[in-house]
Amino acid sequence: MREYNMTVGRAARRAFELAILTALFANPARAGEARYSIRDVVDSIDGGTVVTREIQTLIDKVSAGGGGYVYFPPGDYLTGTIELKDNTYLELAPGATLYGSKEIEDYRKDGDNDYLSLIYANGATNIGIVGKGTIDGNGEVFWRGKQRPLIRPSRFILIENSENVRFEDIHILNSPSWNMELRFCDWVWVDGITMISDLESLNSDGIDPVSCSNVFISNCYISVGDDAICPKANEGAPTENLVVTNCVLISDDTAIKLGTRSDDHIRNATFSNIVIRNSVYGLAFYAKDGGTYENIRFDNIHVETPAKIPENYNVGAEQECFPIYIDLERRTPESKLGKVRNVYFSDITIDSPDGINLFLGQPDSPLENIHLSNIHYTLHHRRSFEGNKKPRGTRSLTDKAPNDFSHIPAHFIFAHIDGLHIDQLKLTDLDSGADHERRMIWANDVRNVIVSDFSNRLAAPNQALPQFHFKDSSNIELKMNSPAATSTEFLYLEGARTSNVVVHNNNFTNIGTVVELHESVVPSELIDANNIRRP
Repeated sequence: MREYNMTVGRAARRAFELAILTALFANPARAGEARYSIRDVVDSIDGGTVVTREIQTLIDKVSAGGGGYVYFPPGDYLTGTIELKDNTYLELAPGATLYGSKEIEDYRKDGDNDYLSLIYANGATNIGIVGKGTIDGNGEVFWRGKQRPLIRPSRFILIENSENVRFEDIHILNSPSWNMELRFCDWVWVDGITMISDLESLNSDGIDPVSCSNVFISNCYISVGDDAICPKANEGAPTENLVVTNCVLISDDTAIKLGTRSDDHIRNATFSNIVIRNSVYGLAFYAKDGGTYENIRFDNIHVETPAKIPENYNVGAEQECFPIYIDLERRTPESKLGKVRNVYFSDITIDSPDGINLFLGQPDSPLENIHLSNIHYTLHHRRSFEGNKKPRGTRSLTDKAPNDFSHIPAHFIFAHIDGLHIDQLKLTDLDSGADHERRMIWANDVRNVIVSDFSNRLAAPNQALPQFHFKDSSNIELKMNSPAATSTEFLYLEGARTSNVVVHNNNFTNIGTVVELHESVVPSELIDANNIRRP
């Protein structure tokens, strides 16, 4: 009996301790720290008087006294750069709006040229902004109708070299530049925020974790004029242990973009339960600076690129859309070549007017271990690929890259990959026209490939192009696939390096010709067994 009671006591104690820790970390604003009202030092709450000095003085006082919450009651507050200090949070009540000044002179200079962000911290611990209030950057005055280079705050919110950072429930509106950059930070929570900038606003990235660890982004609505979530890595520290979940993302560029800056590694990241709307690029990797992208998962995501097809849709005239895009290259001829490996896409639905999906490694650094599972891809219109160029992620690169195969008419394009696993890929092509038909899969220099349980529906069956096309590829297994009927072969093989291709246990009852071999392929490299064919 005593042993039983001790066990129960230990269990109860552990449960009690866990409850206390959960309460503390779940809402730091309720962890018992003191609250100091900004109304004690600010008379004007009409948004017409700059109160930077009063706000900063109170932040400094609270931090020096051991920490607490600088509380903003309902009202409008106008400020320039304010700096968060140790153990101090801003708490914005519902109806409280912190406006960024429209005058650039109200922002602190950062060196000789740049102006600091509206909200800034460097080397701080236990900081953040919580509450149901709003931060409005008045960003339009810095970019609307202006020519580059823009004179504006370099960021809206910049937190660097800090730890235990939290943003909760606030509304972040009208950024003058990047909305939130987290640079060399550890332990960051961004939860329940709404972030909206004009889709035409220049470089208004959403959240950019740069060389950060242990970052948790959840339950957010982000609609911005550049990349919505954009992890990067500067030299000296990786970005790692990143979780993004339960978010709605809208971007005039890329919804989730890894890179382009990648001097160090981006690794151990999960993106799940996400809705992507009206974005040109959905899930994208730009690896240019020698870092390694590895152990990255995308699960339960819906991608629209973009959300609506214009009524006057002109095939070939729209901006190219890339629902899934991985590209490995050197930024300059002198740049180190990085790696991309262990990337998983599962339970992804894609709705695209005319997009293509690109996976591009390099001959001397192939993508490694790429998995696609339960991908449902719906295309509305096919267009000409003539003149296509892959996106580069930076205006400085304008040449035609050697690994650019974006001109190949195909729904999925794979090049220079070692380890490609595709399971339950479902393609629906709704274009009933005869022009610009596509292959389902085109692959060049891929090896160790498994494609299983593929199926498709075609409003206009192919008349010229095969469904699968492999070039100079090896160790390929195609099994349990059920392709739609076309007038062309299901599989076309070419290239002297194509070898060890096994096609087995597929349902080819809709298919006339299963395989065609280019004269460069040795026939003995193909094994065709146990497939169901048309009688």
